[in-house]
Amino acid sequence: MVNIQILRWVCFLVIFLILLPISETGAAENIYVFPGESIQDAIDKALPGDTILVKPGKYNESLQINQDNLTLTSDSKNPYDTIITGEDTESNVFKVAASNITISGFSVADSKCGIYLNGAKNCVINNNNISGNNIGICLFKSNNNTLSNNLVRSNVGCGIKAFTSSGNAIYSNYFNNTNNGRDDKSNIWNHTSGNFWSDYTGKDEDGDGIGDTVHIINSQTESIDYRPLMNFVSELPVMPEAIFTSNVTVGYAPLTVEFKDISENASSRLWNLGDLMTSDSVISDSSSLLHTFVIEGNYTIILNATNENGSDSTYVTITVLEAPDPSVPILPEAKFSENVTSGYVPLTIQFFDFSENAASLSWNFGDGKKSCCPNPKHTFCCPGNYTVSLTAKNENGSSSACITIKVLEPINQSFTGDAVDPENTIGSSSSHGGESTSIKETLGRIKLGSVRSFVLSFTGTR
Repeated sequence: MVNIQILRWVCFLVIFLILLPISETGAAENIYVFPGESIQDAIDKALPGDTILVKPGKYNESLQINQDNLTLTSDSKNPYDTIITGEDTESNVFKVAASNITISGFSVADSKCGIYLNGAKNCVINNNNISGNNIGICLFKSNNNTLSNNLVRSNVGCGIKAFTSSGNAIYSNYFNNTNNGRDDKSNIWNHTSGNFWSDYTGKDEDGDGIGDTVHIINSQTESIDYRPLMNFVSELPVMPEAIFTSNVTVGYAPLTVEFKDISENASSRLWNLGDLMTSDSVISDSSSLLHTFVIEGNYTIILNATNENGSDSTYVTITVLEAPDPSVPILPEAKFSENVTSGYVPLTIQFFDFSENAASLSWNFGDGKKSCCPNPKHTFCCPGNYTVSLTAKNENGSSSACITIKVLEPINQSFTGDAVDPENTIGSSSSHGGESTSIKETLGRIKLGSVRSFVLSFTGTR
């Protein structure tokens, strides 16, 4: 018997070790960077597939990206409120020596080169404001990258330089620099539209927004924008938004949970269920799924949604409780709260039930009134101290909780009139309907002790 148990534990450990790397490589996370924190630290900690979201603010860094498959984007998607400047004028803001990198939503300024792709492939550079650098964008031995919808302006050396780089798609950008573009190989300078060039001298006779003549970047390498834009209208890229629901977040093992994807603008999805005990912990391109958690613990479920412009992740924590022992009865626990515990007659109080494991509830308000509603509202009509109790019951027993409510007598005494000196007022008189009566005489006729409330009002002059 002992040998069988040992064998089971060995098998369990082997399965755990096999599934551990699968779970780690499949998970994609959002890493947030706040002002005062280091973007480079987030890059260094990131794993393939992760998204680094930079909160609005000003950052002074020279960033080196060597890890493949990362997305760096401003959390606001607005390049004007998320600004990164180089550490000095001889450094680069972004130096990318990796593949499948997305950089989107930043203002990039005050450096040797704003974005430098060095041996990079299949990267996406879009929706950035690149200005005040020596070179805005530089490509060196970098192929098959996409650069679109960037504002590249006021860079003193050149807007974009492409050296020994080919097959890059460069379109829908705005170029207004001392020298706008250089290309020593053949790259693609237009898509359905080309780029806006401040030095383009052509005309648009048919008014379609596309220049009637081509814009030549390098005639020897046939680097030509065949559809130059006459005007530039910045278009924000359509980013995915990861969203999903779960029908339950807490329960006893075994707990079956249904997840439904309602992401927006997503072309692909990747789920990580955080459950190392199953071989299907990582699931791709499923809009809904059922999963059963058999062991108690906290599980972080992550959904990563992607499209051609980037990725987004979201998560929820599922808490799986240890299954109750059938031999141990589950007792109820009465709990409640209230919005007020004292006040003047008439006093209306709202009560809220937070009991656990209760099949039925019974309220006693201490004034002869009762209720079985979960969240009753009750009015106390007479002054006094009342003990309010809640009794929670189930098939295994009952539990009670109580609180004292203090109801005070009403305050009816008031004084109306001008704020005057009482000593000077006693000798004065008030007139109404032709009669004149002194206040002292009035006070003398009324026995103050015989009434609970006495209201004194007068009109007159001094």
